[in-house]
Amino acid sequence: MQSKVVASAVQHQPIELGSRDENLAFILGQMQVEASQGSDLVVFPEAGLTSFFKHEEGGLKRLWNEGSVDLDGPELAAIAEAAKTLGIYTVVGFNERSSVVGTIYNSAALIGPEGIVGVTRKRFLPGIEKLYYTPGNRHETFECALGRIGIVICYETLFPEIALEHFKQGAEILAVTSSFWSGGSKGGAGDPVTKKKFWESVPTVTAIQNQAFVVSCNACGFLDLGKKVGTWERLGLSQIVSPNNGILVQAGQFAAETIRAELDVNDLVESRSNYPLMADRLRGQELV
Repeated sequence: MQSKVVASAVQHQPIELGSRDENLAFILGQMQVEASQGSDLVVFPEAGLTSFFKHEEGGLKRLWNEGSVDLDGPELAAIAEAAKTLGIYTVVGFNERSSVVGTIYNSAALIGPEGIVGVTRKRFLPGIEKLYYTPGNRHETFECALGRIGIVICYETLFPEIALEHFKQGAEILAVTSSFWSGGSKGGAGDPVTKKKFWESVPTVTAIQNQAFVVSCNACGFLDLGKKVGTWERLGLSQIVSPNNGILVQAGQFAAETIRAELDVNDLVESRSNYPLMADRLRGQELV
């Protein structure tokens, strides 16, 4: 990892299905703003480029036609060109239209001056997402000029084995791109108060257990998910967390807000020398 990396999480409300051009313009504009503020890595929410499906009659067909992009399409090419011009990296979420007709992935890409560094496809799909997305089959940690970066997509943060895969691959930064919902009558499962408590805790636990920085970018605001489920509210509360010093900065729950923090490699050195988890994990496996 670079000695210091300035990371940003752009918490906002992506425009709903059918608004790719508007979402793309927002992403490109925020990349420019954050680059001017010295950021090296800019993380956006889950499906921030394309938004989600509409759960109603013909929803899957509409998602394929209006709400998905190709990896070699103009949208990601424009983001790659901006990353090259600005000299920064970004993590962007989108619905990926696969080469198999009708198959759509909930994906996120790490994009930098060299183009698309890597793409992660969400493996664990909650609730009605199973009706629209095909799960991915692996998580790869990507190496770039900033260091080793792993991507975790929303619901996957609740499955420790996902972050553990990145830990085993030596990840130094975990970029979490999410659209975590408030719960109760405002969408999703669970009580909103309880969900707020554990959503605030998950990034810190993930950072400590996996000895990596966590740049967690959640969306905020409302989204009409279609006639069958109605309008849901996102939870916000984006965070940037150090494995040694805890929460460096946190966004609020309801409003659009960009947070920014410096990630210092010395925090990794301190964390990993205090608790040599990788070595102890390998020793523990030998004893089983």
